[in-house]
Amino acid sequence: MTWSQFHERMAFMADIVDRAATDPEAALAAARASEALPRLFGDEDGLLLSLRHRWVTMLAAKLDQADYDDVPADRARADLAATHRGLRALLDAASRRSVRVRALDRDEQRLIRLHGGHRTDGQTVA
Repeated sequence: MTWSQFHERMAFMADIVDRAATDPEAALAAARASEALPRLFGDEDGLLLSLRHRWVTMLAAKLDQADYDDVPADRARADLAATHRGLRALLDAASRRSVRVRALDRDEQRLIRLHGGHRTDGQTVA
């Protein structure tokens, strides 16, 4: 992937996430209708998996900081979802329509459980 393709993919995802803040189903329909989707992501699942990757990366960072700040993992996840409403709405819609994306929900729950409690033994989760 070239830098220009990378930037085009990022811009495409940002546009879809912005649209999803008001109507995630319409945002997904717009993505499907775009001629750029196959070139940038292969198909809708490719886009959804890329969006999912973005979410999990942000979630892992948020949970690490929450653990350091002694903030409950569920609250940290809720704060992230509130801050990134469009992305979260897209992923919720994606879970309803894609088996591949829905299967990854278990990984997110496992990540939250790993960060769920404050560790008192001085060890980190990673």
